[in-house]
Amino acid sequence: MDAADACARYAAIRDRLPAATFPQASRRIADLSEAADAIDAFVLDGFGVLNVGDAAIPGAPARVAALRAAGKRVIVLTNGATRPVSATVAKYRAMGFDFAARDIVSSRDALAQALAARGDRLLWGFAATAHSALDQLAPRTLLLGDDAEAYDRAEGFALLSGDAWTPSRQALLLAALRARPRPVLVGNPDLVAPREDGLSLEPGLHAHALWDATGVACAFYGKPFADAFDLVRAKLGPDTDPRRVAMVGDTLHTDILGGAAAGWRTILVRAHGLLRSLDVDALIRESGIVPDFIAETT
Repeated sequence: MDAADACARYAAIRDRLPAATFPQASRRIADLSEAADAIDAFVLDGFGVLNVGDAAIPGAPARVAALRAAGKRVIVLTNGATRPVSATVAKYRAMGFDFAARDIVSSRDALAQALAARGDRLLWGFAATAHSALDQLAPRTLLLGDDAEAYDRAEGFALLSGDAWTPSRQALLLAALRARPRPVLVGNPDLVAPREDGLSLEPGLHAHALWDATGVACAFYGKPFADAFDLVRAKLGPDTDPRRVAMVGDTLHTDILGGAAAGWRTILVRAHGLLRSLDVDALIRESGIVPDFIAETT
């Protein structure tokens, strides 16, 4: 799947995403420093804003440090859910960012909150990895692999990571849902993510394919859905003016749509993420998802 395919797929599932209102036009800026007069809190996506794969975007660590030095609040809101926040902190520190756990909210956090609220003690089958610390998410879990019996045993499914997911495992999950529909929770609504060598396929892509094939409506946790933004709002505090908060991201249908639905300003970073090789103006016209600002880089 290339970037154009991913954008077309986002357009096809638009009715499953939140509604929002948008400005009539975007203001072009070189980088986030040019929005600093209008914004007090910057909520940053990870992939395409801070990093591409395991490499920091050039200048991004310095930009974050400069925003903080200017008195701005900086929070990371990521749909990366494979590992717990401690691993995310370590990842960003290795790239040169000085984030603490209190500075990071992930879609994994939103999924964990939803699982705790259910209180039903289902046996959850997870699409995840051996490093996903599933015991932190629910009391009864199993890691889905290539054994069909595990899919039969599971009382619900949670898609946390695409890192170890394969077409054969997707087929096993599809067959299990057709045989016996069960809840499907999605801890990363992204369809794809930018890596050094292209785009990775993420849980949202697999979830919408399951929904299409089975009619089982999935529950999504993370951008663009409200639960993740509510977690950030709690960190910012009740006195924060939402019109002086900006969601900064590389994707129209997750970062920009979700930020607008939350009542925040939005900044699309063009040069490093999903849209870097595409006609951004055409995509904005076609989607109707209009950011407040379009920045060339972080």
